[in-house]
Amino acid sequence: MPKLVLYHTIQSPFARKVRIAMAEKKITCEKIPLDLTKGENRTPEYLRLNPHGHVPTLLVDSIPIYESTAIVEYLNEAYPEPALLPRSALERARVRMIEETIDGSFIAALRTVLLNVFRLPEPERNPKAAREARAQIEWHNAWLDRELAGREFVVNGGLSIADIAGLCTLEFQKRLEIGIDPRHRDLVTWYERMKSRPSAKALME
Repeated sequence: MPKLVLYHTIQSPFARKVRIAMAEKKITCEKIPLDLTKGENRTPEYLRLNPHGHVPTLLVDSIPIYESTAIVEYLNEAYPEPALLPRSALERARVRMIEETIDGSFIAALRTVLLNVFRLPEPERNPKAAREARAQIEWHNAWLDRELAGREFVVNGGLSIADIAGLCTLEFQKRLEIGIDPRHRDLVTWYERMKSRPSAKALME
């Protein structure tokens, strides 16, 4: 088996996605945490591995793979059991569609709240942008609740990377002190079920 080294941070939803996928597949690897506040993701050494300076990056026998979706696609092919994509071509397309929406517009809204409520100096904050982002977060919660209606997982065919991406993003939402509206009962039930899986320990490991 190849030697795997994962560069990551604990709270990054993208790094969490990779760690939970590894936990579901029972893949072990060396983990190297980066302190982004100290610019450890901007050192010449790290930028040689990942020119964008993002996390995570996975080294496979010293060959870097970056972007969490690409990393998980690699893991799913190199370690096929348990599969994190369904067998049906249509359901695989739905997984990728949902994952892309979560990793894109949903996380973008969360980052807007993070910056304009917690990170930026008070004079630089944009309350209007934060309000609009909160509305987008609620929209995404309602959307996921509809996608989960009558299902144990986001798509038919069992646990998929869409479920893992959703869990990591809702953990980001929780970090921003934004709860799930209890009216979204399917989403609340699914979130509690995902949090109870043994792999959820990888959120903080």
